[in-house]
Amino acid sequence: MAGRCARFGAVLLALLFVFACAPEQYYRIGPSSTENVTADRSLCPELSEASKRQIIVAYVEIDEQGYFQERAQLDRALDVVTRPGKPKYVVVFVHGWFHNASPGDEHVQRFKCALNNLQSIDGNVDNEVIGIYIGWRGESWTLPGIRLATFWDRKNTSEEIGRGSLVEFLTRLEQAVKSSPESPNKLMLVGHSFGASVVFNAMGSILMGRFLIDAARLANEKSMAGQGHSQSKPGLVSGYGDMVVLVNPAIEATRIMPFYDLLNAYTRKDVDLFAPGQPPRLVILSSEGDDATRKTFPAARVFSTLLESYLPRELRTPYGTVFKLNQRHLDWQTMGNVDELQTHWPLRDTEKWTGKCRPNDPKWLAKAIASRREEQREKGEKETGAGWWKIFGGSTIRIAHKGATTPSNPLWIMPAATSLIPDHSDVASPVMICFLDELLGNPTAAREEGERHQRELRSK
Repeated sequence: MAGRCARFGAVLLALLFVFACAPEQYYRIGPSSTENVTADRSLCPELSEASKRQIIVAYVEIDEQGYFQERAQLDRALDVVTRPGKPKYVVVFVHGWFHNASPGDEHVQRFKCALNNLQSIDGNVDNEVIGIYIGWRGESWTLPGIRLATFWDRKNTSEEIGRGSLVEFLTRLEQAVKSSPESPNKLMLVGHSFGASVVFNAMGSILMGRFLIDAARLANEKSMAGQGHSQSKPGLVSGYGDMVVLVNPAIEATRIMPFYDLLNAYTRKDVDLFAPGQPPRLVILSSEGDDATRKTFPAARVFSTLLESYLPRELRTPYGTVFKLNQRHLDWQTMGNVDELQTHWPLRDTEKWTGKCRPNDPKWLAKAIASRREEQREKGEKETGAGWWKIFGGSTIRIAHKGATTPSNPLWIMPAATSLIPDHSDVASPVMICFLDELLGNPTAAREEGERHQRELRSK
């Protein structure tokens, strides 16, 4: 009897494996790896009428071991962004847990709507918006309940994918879109959930290296004039493309600490090291309603860190504040959900959005810092510019600097109200697309601000 039960259990387990295992497959073979998208209400219910725009979306799929599913996808995507015409505004999106590149996937559909929203912004009328969707096997088991147990498996896979062929693609893409630091083209890289893990594992070392090189160059402007990397710009810190955005990243906070510490180390020596108009280069957004990263992730990390050893740590800010950090907490919690590491107060909407994303002042950050300095001067306080705030005219979102980092530090870590990002998966609302466009700003205006800042550094 016991033997029959054991055999029955083994058969049942095998059947569960066969029928619940999500297959790894190609979804975008041959010419189908690019498509022209026209958004309508069947695709984007928030639209009042069908769009009059056609937007090109290219797909690049990566397998479980980090290789291209079909290398020709890379070539087609690069061909799309190098075609002659208007300046390109390229957005790369890497999906997360439970998703893939299938035509019916929810994130594929919402990405298309986000691109349409981006192209509809008046300030982008002279740009051609192009989307690149990075697909991978975000779901390995499909049965409800059991699929949640794939957390550790998919987390490991996201790290493997990030270290693979995607690095080649993203590097070549940047070379194509931003062929020189003076290029008018725009490039934004966005990762969600475990897709943020893919992005961070692919670009983390590159971002760290560029932050280090540019910060050192600014700190030694007279002796290192003319030195830098391929994307270095006068007076500015560069990252990858124009901006990397991690939305509800399923990544432990310990991974962001080296970035935080590096930038703080340089600004502790010179709090005015970064230009007042320095754009954010790495933006981390975490919804206040995201139970997946605020509760599920820490619970899962408890089991995978049982044998880890931890020491007490301190984080010293440029303005003399010292944060006592629990390293175990940093290893359990995600990088967007540690209060001490958040550079800005939670994003809030100040009024009901009109649906119209008006062009933003390209020098808004420098002006916000200048206004804060004036306020500090009137109060007899030290004029640092830290603690500035701004309400964007387009998205109506209020953003406020906490004052722990220098006011234009290129690393921004921000919670977001549930009215803006409701939960873990709803990450492409039109108002947030407007906000990200406002944050990315105008590369030409930023370059002018950097040149002004460089002249000031050289005159010291």
